[in-house]
Formats: sequence, structure tokens, C-alpha cells
Amino acid sequence: MPGRLWFMNTLAVGFLLFSALPAFADPAVIHHQLDLTLHPEKNQLAATDAFAISGDRGDPLCVLLAPEASVSRVAVDGNRVVFSFQDGRLSIPAASTKENDQGKRTVLVSYAAVFDDPVPQNLVHSEDPSYGVTGTIRPEGTLLLGGAGWYPDLPETAATFRLRVHAPAGYEAVTAGKRRSRRTRDGTSTSVWEVGFPLTNLALSAGPYVITEEPVGNTTVSTYFWQEDQDLATPYLEATAGYIRLYNNLIGSYPFEKFAVVENFFPTGYGFPSYTLLGSRVIRLPFIIDTSLGHEIAHSWWGNCVRVDYEQGNWCEGMTTYVADHLYKERSSPEEGLAYRLKILRDYAVLVPPAKDFPLRDFVSRVSPATRVVGYGKGAMVFHMARHRLGDKSFWEALGAVFSQKRFQKASWGDFAAIMGRVADVDLRPFFAQWVNRAGAPVLALVEVSAEKSGQSWVVRGNILQEAPYFTLPIPVQIETRTGQQINYTVLSSTESTPFAFQTAQPPSRLVVDPQVDLFRRLSPTEVPATVNSLKASDRLTMVFAQDNPTELMEAAKTLLTGLGQTDVPMVVEEETASVPADDRDVLFIGLPKNQAWVPSFPEGLLLCASRLVVNGQSYDPRSNAAFAVFSDPGNRDRTIGILIAPSSSEAKAAARKIPHYGKYSYLIFEKGTNTLKGTWRGGKSPLIHVF
Repeated sequence: MPGRLWFMNTLAVGFLLFSALPAFADPAVIHHQLDLTLHPEKNQLAATDAFAISGDRGDPLCVLLAPEASVSRVAVDGNRVVFSFQDGRLSIPAASTKENDQGKRTVLVSYAAVFDDPVPQNLVHSEDPSYGVTGTIRPEGTLLLGGAGWYPDLPETAATFRLRVHAPAGYEAVTAGKRRSRRTRDGTSTSVWEVGFPLTNLALSAGPYVITEEPVGNTTVSTYFWQEDQDLATPYLEATAGYIRLYNNLIGSYPFEKFAVVENFFPTGYGFPSYTLLGSRVIRLPFIIDTSLGHEIAHSWWGNCVRVDYEQGNWCEGMTTYVADHLYKERSSPEEGLAYRLKILRDYAVLVPPAKDFPLRDFVSRVSPATRVVGYGKGAMVFHMARHRLGDKSFWEALGAVFSQKRFQKASWGDFAAIMGRVADVDLRPFFAQWVNRAGAPVLALVEVSAEKSGQSWVVRGNILQEAPYFTLPIPVQIETRTGQQINYTVLSSTESTPFAFQTAQPPSRLVVDPQVDLFRRLSPTEVPATVNSLKASDRLTMVFAQDNPTELMEAAKTLLTGLGQTDVPMVVEEETASVPADDRDVLFIGLPKNQAWVPSFPEGLLLCASRLVVNGQSYDPRSNAAFAVFSDPGNRDRTIGILIAPSSSEAKAAARKIPHYGKYSYLIFEKGTNTLKGTWRGGKSPLIHVF
């Protein structure tokens, strides 16, 4: 981040040059008292914010507000003052904001603003969870994110809040903190909210909600759902209560007075302090209660209470992925936990080639498949490896200590290393430095394996190779004997070649390195089956319309390419092209080629033709089912083939919208837009398994 480094260095120079001059505190907003009225039919809010500031640099006070706002009045300590407002910057003369005897001033700003960010109607898979919406006020719902400028503020200053929100009757507001009162009178609903913990920005949601709530200990859990989704309120309340109890026991007491599950009118998945905002389509998905809901609740501890020091890297998405998504799989069964970790490694192998890799310390937010895999996946695996190093008891105690010591403060990777190390009495600084500050992952191979009988026992020897640059690793090794016994060892490796020798009482049948996928490493290409993610990662993709006239399938094709992040690829029509794209191109077919020379060689278990669709022995009628498959060309494993077959353009379009969400899968069947089959091809031979 050259710009950021330049800025930090400039500050350092400035401090050296001017440290002898009188020091002035930077002005900071310490409390907002907002009174706002929402006008959904006009996409507008009208508001007054009386905010308290401390600090004085002798300069005019400049606060930020949405550039489209209209400011009608500014007063300081009750006295109306002259101001200027241009390009989102509200300037107030220095003399009027000079601190009073109490060391602060109260600035009152009256303003109105329209927020009408367009909400996409036909949403396509995107790495941007906001879909470009930061502020919108509509009859169907309101979303005002902290960066929308819906209240005047100074960047990076943490403040407490008290809000009074007025809206048409039946239109309820929700934000962070505790609701102090709520009433409806004379056609207006009014709610009062108090945020007693400091926040650098505040979000507000509102809509035609029906509110359901119940106590869980000292916490109120609630749902803000549309009337038609009230049947979901009880399951969500019960699940929310369960997650809060889970993390209370694992990490520490829930840090807020309420947790609300709030419905949004377009797909979102936000975790704000004390509430989550989930789109209507999202909350209706049957698996969300068991997955995404818990992830957002976990953010109450990690990200919304213990906050991120972004200057040193965003650790909280990896942490939340580990203590939510991975933990739920692991608690379901060890096999599901292993499969989840293997998915992380496969995603890394496919979506993060070395040219796109970067250190975890540089991860700030998800903006691409590669950033998602590093920030969420690699981050989760770092915590998994730390847990294996410390043991369960010490690991959870250490996380509890981080939570206790850094509540409502910023934390960095360095803080985790220091606090967790102190609790476990282990120096974790080299461990975190290796995994956070270095890009990449170890590449391992098993060679020269042998087994020899020695008296009444057997000696198993071999070498574990690492590709440079080398990592310092405790590598798990498992020997399976012919009697079914499993014996576990650890090999410490930090160089190119690490020999080992183990003795077993029974003859060995198999040796496996990292059998439970407990190490973050780069898989061999033979271990990675072709999946939807393979098409996302391709930098040599060609789309082929295997139809006489591609016009009716063009919309489906563009939707699919957009969801795959492949918006700039060549498109060819079978009838208009002399030959199949060259062997050095990956190919995505839309439809089944008519020319037999163009039909790809399908892998075992897959047959797609005009009369039937066969996937792993199951047959499907192509007149009512859409099929999508991705596989390696049997004649050229470096080439990836994808194919979409659908009975109509509408079925193709419905499938195309959903396919990008199934990144880890190799084959999919859809009936009327609903997924009825999904699966992944088995991986090939691993260089870390030796069969005797």
C-alpha cells in the first residue's frame, strides 16, 4: 500500500519538524444526539444532530455529510453561526468551536438529504456484499451504512449515540445499541435508541417490520421480519439464543444488550454491532440458520466488539470463519470438518495462483475470489493450526483472554500472538509472523518411502520434501497397519528434505502425510478436481455457443460469465467457426455441440446428450432438467471444460444465476431453477500418500 506508507512516513517527518511547537488535540466527535424523520415515499430523511466535540487545533471545524444534503442551520452551544457546505464538507469557523470550560462544544446541524442508491433487480453473484448500495430510503425498506454520510461526522472518531427515529406508522427502525422506547401515535412510529459503546460509524435499517422478541438472560433477541415471513421468527429466535449461549461458553459473555435478526429487501449479509441484516431471499433459505446466522452472530465478539486494526491486517474474517463455519462442520462430525478444511485448500490452489497471492497482513476486505480465500480461508487455517499447537483447552482460554482484554478496542495479529502466547506460555510470535507476514504456503511431497522388517517390528523410512521458500512446520504423519491400527507421528521440517524413520509392531499398509488436513498448504494439481471455481480462475477461457442461433441464450451466457467474474472472454458460435478452440484454451460450452468433433470427452460417470443426462449413475430428463458440469479434458489435464445444457432459455438463465454460488462443486442439476443435485469429482493421486 504505497499511498498509506507515504502518509505514515509524512506524519513521522512532520512530528520531527514540529514537535517543539505547542500541541493541539485533534477535534473528535464524542457523542451524537440525532433526531431524524424518514420519508420513504420521497427517499428522504430530515434530521437534526446535536453532536459534542472535544479538542481544538485552532482551525475551522470540518465535518463530513452526504454531498447531496441540504443544510439549513448550524449552531454552536445554542448560538447560530455562519457556515459553508460544499462537496460534502461542512465548515464551521474556528472561533465558534473553541473549547469551553468543560473542554467540549455542542454543535447542532439541521439538514435534509435524499438517499436513493439504485438497488439491482436481477442480482448476479458478486464479491461486493453491498451490490453498490450504501444509502437508500424506500417504502420497501431503508439501509443507511456508516459510509453513506447520513449524519455529520469526523472520520475515524469513535462516538456514542442517542437516536430518535420517526417514520410512518408500521415502518420500524433498528440500529446498534438498545431500544429505549417505541410507540405509534397520530400515524407516526417513533423509536429511541441508545448506543453506549463508542463506534466509528453507525448503520440504520428500517422497513415495514413486525417485531418479535424474547429475553435470553440479560440479552433481548428479536426479529424484524416482514409480515409474510413471521413463520420464520420462532426458528430464528431459538437459533440466535443457541448461538449466544455457545459463544458465551467458548469465548465470554455476549457484549451487547440485544441481538436482532433484521430482514432486508435485497440480498445482504451484514453483521453490525448487536444486529445482522439478511436479505429476504437469504433468510428463507433453509440452511441459513445453521450457517450464515451463526457467522454473523460470531461477529458480535470478533469485529464488532474486539475491533480490527486494519493498518495491520484484517484478522476477524478468518477468525469468524473458524469459530463459526468451520466449527459447525467440525461439531457435526470430524469428517465434515476435514472436508471443510480440504475445501479451503482446494479453493486456494484454484483461485490463488502464486501471481495473485499476498500476505494475510495485507488483507483488508473481500473484493475478489483471491482476497476471499486468503482473508477468510487462510485466516481460518491459521487459527486452526494455532489451536493444534496449543490444544483445545488452552486455545479457547487464549481466545477468551483476547476478548476480555481488547473489548471495544482495536486488536491486531500481533495482539493475538502476544495475548494467546502469554496464556498458553508459548512464544507464538514466530508462528504468527510466518503465517501472517509471508505470502504463500508450503508445497510438500513424500519420496523414498520404504518399509523393512527388523526383528519383530517394522521400520518405515522416507523423506518429506518442501519447495523453497521453506516453512517451519510440525507435519503430522500417520501410518496405517494391515490390522487397521492408525499410529500418528510428527515430523519437524524447515528445509528442503526432512528424513524420518518410524518403528511399528505391525506391517504398514499405508502412510499419509497430513491425514486430517490440519496444515495450510498448496495442494498438488493432481489433488484438485475441476470445479466451478476452476472457471472463475481461468485466464484463458473461451465461450462456445453450440447452437445455430445464440441470441436467445445470450442473456444466460452473460449472466453466467458475470457471476464467474469472466466478463471479458471471447465468444464464438459453433456454426460460424471452423474448429474447436486451441488446446491451450479452457472452453465453456453453452449447449451441446452438434458437430461430434466438438463434443468433449466426458469423464467416467458423466454423459450429457440430447436424450438423457447421466451423472454418477443417476439419469435425468433433459426436457425438464438443466445440467452444468466442469471437468478436466481427459486427453489434456491442463485444460478445463465446462458445459451448460438446459431445456429452454428461461431454464438456462435461472441456472446461470445460481451456478457461481456453487464454486466448490463439479456438477449440478437444476429443475425449474432449483438445485436437485450437486457434487465434486474425486481428487486424483496425492504426492503425500504412499501405499505399501
